[in-house]
Amino acid sequence: MWSSISLLPDDPIFGLNALFLKDQHPQKVNLGIGAYKDAAGKPVVLNSVHTAEKLLLEKGFNKEYPPMEGLPEFIQASMTLIFGKDNPLLTDGRLVGIQSVGGTGALRIAAELVSQKCSKNVFLPTPTWPNHQQIFNFAGLKVSSFPYYNQNTHGLDMTLMIQAIKEMPPRSLIVLHGCCHNPTGLDPSLAQWQELSHLIKKQQLLPFFDLAYQGFAQNLEADAAGIRLFVADGHEMLVANSFSKNFGLYGERVGSLAIISQDAATSRNVKSFVKQLIRSNYSMPPIHGAQIVTTILKSESLRAEWKLELQEMRYRIITMRQALVAGLHALQTPIDFSFINEQTGMFSFSGLNEAQVLCLREHYGIYTPLNGRINIAGLNESNIDYVVHSISQTLTSHET
Repeated sequence: MWSSISLLPDDPIFGLNALFLKDQHPQKVNLGIGAYKDAAGKPVVLNSVHTAEKLLLEKGFNKEYPPMEGLPEFIQASMTLIFGKDNPLLTDGRLVGIQSVGGTGALRIAAELVSQKCSKNVFLPTPTWPNHQQIFNFAGLKVSSFPYYNQNTHGLDMTLMIQAIKEMPPRSLIVLHGCCHNPTGLDPSLAQWQELSHLIKKQQLLPFFDLAYQGFAQNLEADAAGIRLFVADGHEMLVANSFSKNFGLYGERVGSLAIISQDAATSRNVKSFVKQLIRSNYSMPPIHGAQIVTTILKSESLRAEWKLELQEMRYRIITMRQALVAGLHALQTPIDFSFINEQTGMFSFSGLNEAQVLCLREHYGIYTPLNGRINIAGLNESNIDYVVHSISQTLTSHET
């Protein structure tokens, strides 16, 4: 029955993690999987999350089915976090919000909605999160790409990006990263977002923001500024949001999907169809992680504590990013890595090529994806010198 199925390669990120776990190198370092680690290299459960879980236990919530679209209080809190508490969108009826099974679940539900009711074309930035292509492929969309990153300047390629957008067919879906672009860490400025918004609307495209790292670039408000600008410009659009990173709830699979239509009547129709998609996929989302997020966002004290914890995570990443650049500069590596300080969020697009990445893996036990993306949150005071030395040695002593 299954003989036609050939063996497929492992997922590029989770497969890399499996290789890391098998490696016996005494100084091995995992800079691959996109998860925050503390200064000791350990996974983090936020204090605000611990407190919220205790409160939930004391209240004695039941485990009944939630609505297909998710917990109403969670959806309200999530939409408010994305769009801002005073945004007219929250009350004018044009917004459909759903609780999703993580950010990936939001992407997939949106992909099926677009594929069945809007367009068969989707355009992804080059580069992008590897799973984007697979998600949209399996939903039946034709996946194309558009220029985003300039390898030579280590910056955005706005000229080629704009040229490519002008050539996209009307009604096509265009995927944009809300902040902390994965893997480059480079985001448009507010002026560039404005330019992109006007052009995308003129070309009659459907913007789809992937917002997986809100709070990791500048702050919660600034990191959503591009999305809010598009809303103010009157776009019909989508936003997939994840609480894996900014709440540390990786295994709880907590996310949301926002769908903005031209009017309230259209939104009611959209919601009815999305509920059918949900019912045929997973019936309804899990509740525990969503209850944690809701408890924190609705409590003034817990919300304040969470924002401080998020700030601490952001500051530690910035500190390690600066330490990486300073260390490489001190060793006078043949590459000027100062561009890394211009990147934001959890990742650095290091500029290392595939041969150099494999050299780091084989000789030093340092694991990154083949595209050279480094999870800065995997660096700490104990391993930064070793990583810097290993990169320097790879660039100067090995034929790569």
